[in-house]
Amino acid sequence: MRLIRLRLTPPQTFTAVSLLLIVLMVLGIGFTQSSFYGQAIIDRESVIIRDMVNAIALEQEQEQQLSSADLAHYTEAAAQRRLEHSFSALKKLSGVLLVKVFSADKTIVWSTEPSMVGKSFSHHPEALDSALGGKARAVFDPGTRSFETAYTLPRLSLIEFYVPFTLTGRRDATGQAVSGALAIYRSPQELNRTIQHGLFLLWLVTGIGGMILYGALYTLFRSVYSRQRKAESQFAKLSTDHERLVQIEKLSAMGQMVSEIAHQLNNPLVGVVNLTQLAEREADDPLRTRELLGEIRKAGDLCRGFVQRMLRFNQVARFEPQAVQMKALVQETIAFVQQSMDSHPNVSFEAPDGEVMLAADPVLIRHALFNLIHNAAQAGPGLPVAVALSAELRSGIPGWRLAVADSGPGMTPEVAAKLFTPFFTTRAGGTGLGLSVAQHIALQHGGSISAENKPGGGALFTVWLPAQSTRES
Repeated sequence: MRLIRLRLTPPQTFTAVSLLLIVLMVLGIGFTQSSFYGQAIIDRESVIIRDMVNAIALEQEQEQQLSSADLAHYTEAAAQRRLEHSFSALKKLSGVLLVKVFSADKTIVWSTEPSMVGKSFSHHPEALDSALGGKARAVFDPGTRSFETAYTLPRLSLIEFYVPFTLTGRRDATGQAVSGALAIYRSPQELNRTIQHGLFLLWLVTGIGGMILYGALYTLFRSVYSRQRKAESQFAKLSTDHERLVQIEKLSAMGQMVSEIAHQLNNPLVGVVNLTQLAEREADDPLRTRELLGEIRKAGDLCRGFVQRMLRFNQVARFEPQAVQMKALVQETIAFVQQSMDSHPNVSFEAPDGEVMLAADPVLIRHALFNLIHNAAQAGPGLPVAVALSAELRSGIPGWRLAVADSGPGMTPEVAAKLFTPFFTTRAGGTGLGLSVAQHIALQHGGSISAENKPGGGALFTVWLPAQSTRES
């Protein structure tokens, strides 16, 4: 059996989740409020009946038509007449089927069903106890009664209201006057219609509120999602444009490099062609031919030397890090520069005490440092060059700063802008690869290189290398 996996878009996912949550919220609120609302209506009806019964009892007592003695001597005909006169009007209320008056000892002292008088029972004794304690209660009777069948009550669901009433002379422990309790058996149809109408309005308002909430949330989500999609589209376009620009720059740099290589090889090759043609014309003169062949050999050596330099540039791509003692490496490189240059430049070196160990490729670091010191010596012939090694924290990453400062004239803004461009040089005979190679080596080690003019004159080149190499071999 194959399972079908549905892939929902973000709006569809939001619609499903938010709609489910709002439906659950509406149902939870609806059921909670429905239960509260129905009970509140019934409790309110109990309070109304209690107040009405107490008003009747008070009025009859003031007119001397009813007293607490009538409850004690309910068997007397006069007491029954007064009770009848006081409470019989309650049967005229809508839906009322039976009225019973209980004394404080739970004896029925009067009822619209005379055969109940003198009996002592109730279908809901806990509700009667509550009423005799001064609190009105309403109870649903599902119609399963049996003991009241003889008293003409139908087998229908009824609401039984148990309410206290007061007459002079009786008070409970709280000081509230309680003479007896009155039970009213009432059909719930009218009350149910009121409750159902209220619940319909409640569910309607809750449902409409949920729909409005869902609409507002969905509109807000669509707005935010649309803006996000638009931003992502713009970002993707910018990324594509950036990649195209980078590719164009790479192609431009490659084209410039090819052009420079062709230029470097073209000049000696043109000379080789010219000298060969001249040698052909001077073939009868062995001395002249030997001289021309010598010139051709020099041109060939020049081309071979340039090609070898290009091959050495390609070897920079190999990266083999190992533990390097930086102070010893710098000192060896300085000595090599001084020996290789006829001017034997004066190069000073400043470093912290103790060993400085760094995970790096010693061949590449030595090559980059050689180029920087060599350039610094050529920038100010006969002037001192200063090399310094110091610890430096960049962006929270520990590392080491290798600085090479010359005493030359410094750099113009035009030169500084093209300083690390391959084949760019300001010296006759220079290849323009030294600084670009140094930059490539620094990047291979996860570091960087920068150049600036010193305030007092001269240029300062700084190579920063992380204490731990960020690239694996």
